Amino acid sequence: MEELTRREFVARCTALAFGAVPIVDALAPSGIYRELDRSLRGDVVQRGAPGYNAARVLYDTRFDAVKPRAIAFCESLADVQKTVRWARKHNVRIVPRSGRHSYGGYSTTSGVIVDVSRLHAVSVAANGRAATGAGAHLLAVDTALANKRRMIPAGTCPTVGIAGLAQGGGIGLSGRKFGLTCDHLLEATVVLADGSAVVANIHSHPDLYWALRGGGGGNFGIVTRFVFRTNSVGSVSTYSLEWPWTDAKQVVQAWQAFAPHAPDALSSVLNVNAEPGSSAAPNITSAGQFFGSEQALRALLAPLLNAGTPSRFTTKTRTFLEAVHYWAGGDGGRATFAAKSSISTAPLSSAGIDTLLHQIEGQPTSGTGSGIVLLDSWGGAINRVPKAATAFVHRDALFSMQYLAYWNAGAVAAPNLAWLRRCFAALRPYVSPFAYQNYIDPELPNWEHAYYGANLPRLRQVKRKYDPQNVFHFRQSIRPA
Repeated sequence: MEELTRREFVARCTALAFGAVPIVDALAPSGIYRELDRSLRGDVVQRGAPGYNAARVLYDTRFDAVKPRAIAFCESLADVQKTVRWARKHNVRIVPRSGRHSYGGYSTTSGVIVDVSRLHAVSVAANGRAATGAGAHLLAVDTALANKRRMIPAGTCPTVGIAGLAQGGGIGLSGRKFGLTCDHLLEATVVLADGSAVVANIHSHPDLYWALRGGGGGNFGIVTRFVFRTNSVGSVSTYSLEWPWTDAKQVVQAWQAFAPHAPDALSSVLNVNAEPGSSAAPNITSAGQFFGSEQALRALLAPLLNAGTPSRFTTKTRTFLEAVHYWAGGDGGRATFAAKSSISTAPLSSAGIDTLLHQIEGQPTSGTGSGIVLLDSWGGAINRVPKAATAFVHRDALFSMQYLAYWNAGAVAAPNLAWLRRCFAALRPYVSPFAYQNYIDPELPNWEHAYYGANLPRLRQVKRKYDPQNVFHFRQSIRPA
């Protein structure tokens, strides 16, 4: 059953909401792309060139129909600056891209993609500070830091880019112990709309520094480099639990009463899902990570073990890097899915739990699709940061709920999308009006308030200061005040 647990967390593997920059359509003479190519140290892959199809696609196959005019693979800060200036000069639409995981497909365009994936170096200084290129993927960051017995809290998917994760928040299985990825950000190098570069930290451009910690990727500029504070780390304990579906309501009640209020060292996820196949019963499992011993973990989990009759319960001691690989599950290969999210600041009522379970039972399992709702425990260090201290405003949540519909590439999407919308709508009366900005949702009503809450006015002021002409703009970008 270990494979099942890994699959659950592969479902978490899309936490990047990076930006897009529409100016005009890129129906410009091909000569201007040769001009860009000649000016960069990196490569510019134009439509129709060898390697173009691999260069253009995102993690989610739903966006495969989008065909950029070119992809600029930037290899330096100067490359990014030159590309931004070139785009302004020729009135070409550009979007930045790091890990290709934008839930809304906002890291692609019919214009030009500014890809920073070659800016992927990771280094750790003697004082424990870590410098990462904006294109570094999470597995590379985790590996480099773990080799120095250091870590930053991050997500679980190996190919998510650090840029989008950090700028949108950064939820993961170390969050209740150490906080969010953005809470560890000390400094960022940012290319602004005019092509200039600034270093934002507590002393220099502190307003931009504030906005980059939770304001969402792609809103204020293109980040090329981050500096993070890190934490020392050794081994962790992990657990996996499964129950028969008949125990589902009791389990949800027990989990939401326990997980958000557990000791900070424990982060936990509850997974309710319907697997493909008409004969497959819905499934309910929980898994998590504890910064402590297996013995202490087993004692701590008593409220879950006493909920219903678990059919499986395992624990294991792992090095932190072994745990990273365990949660990653696979190679982070591409998937076909859609997602939504909500944030709960109060427990689900009995009616809310009934609604959740009813929606899972109603997922159309006769085809290739699966429906999943993941509940991630918050609280702990996440909630001890004041709402206004960073742009990330969700500091009073008990847990987040991520609604996911998966299906096979090429299969009919409509039944799965219909279920996703139905499930989300049914749960709306039982959760807060807020949503997690890294699970960016193009269909979300009142999205500005849902993502940013009381911090939105200040974010709009920062946008006005650093991008008054709204060059860095996409469908759900922050508008200048």
